[in-house]
Amino acid sequence: MSEAPAGTGMGPDEPVGSTRSNHRSRNMIIWGGLALVLVAGVILAGVIPTGDRAGTTTSDPSPTASPTASPSASATVEATIEATVEATVEETVEATVEATVEATVEATVEETVEATVEATVEETACAEGGECQVGDIGPGGGTIIYVDTKGFPCGESLRDECTTLEAGAVSYGQLCSPANNYLEAWGPDMSSGEWQSHLSRKSCLGGLLSSVRASTAGGMSDWFVGSTVEVTTAVEQATLLGIDGLDLWTSDPGSASNRAVSWRATGVWNDNYGTTGLAYVVPMRTF
Repeated sequence: MSEAPAGTGMGPDEPVGSTRSNHRSRNMIIWGGLALVLVAGVILAGVIPTGDRAGTTTSDPSPTASPTASPSASATVEATIEATVEATVEETVEATVEATVEATVEATVEETVEATVEATVEETACAEGGECQVGDIGPGGGTIIYVDTKGFPCGESLRDECTTLEAGAVSYGQLCSPANNYLEAWGPDMSSGEWQSHLSRKSCLGGLLSSVRASTAGGMSDWFVGSTVEVTTAVEQATLLGIDGLDLWTSDPGSASNRAVSWRATGVWNDNYGTTGLAYVVPMRTF
């Protein structure tokens, strides 16, 4: 007895090609097609975005999306950058200008002050009548040997106030000539009660005392031979004047009318030195 071929889905008693067999085959094909359609729909539903299926575009909320900046946002960024750059440039320019102006002003002030000081020093030099210091060249061309606001009575009249004392070039010889060797002092003027002169203008003529009185060295005519006080000041500046170890005349009368007080090179005073002896005289002037 023959059997139906395997895989036909027919029972052993159903002949091949019968109506029932054909109907079953069509059903299987239909159900298989439906299954394929369903599977395809599921696949398409997962692949195609909902918006696209509906005919619209839905923005991808994914964090990896790159949104396009709107025009207003671009304008804001541009304005911010422009304002920042402008402010930075302005601050830089202001700082540079301020630093340049400050440096220029400082340099100008410094140069002006230096120039003014130099000009002032030059214009007010001691030799031109300005402030003097010991060692300066004085207006008479001599050397300043004393500067003090207090001063002391000096000069042949002993009424001048020595606040600044200038010493001229020394000379060597007799204080008085042999023909007129008396060094006399005047007494007070009986009418005024003041000393008219420390020395008589008629005494001790013809020697160094007379030549110093007549001197116009440095364009000045007020030179005199110093008293013991002024000569002491000169001795204190002996190195400055170059008179170390010299015998020096003073205009002070000695123990007799033909004697004068002198500074001896041995470092002592002698009030009995003859006016016709030989020693150095230091011309002086005060102002």
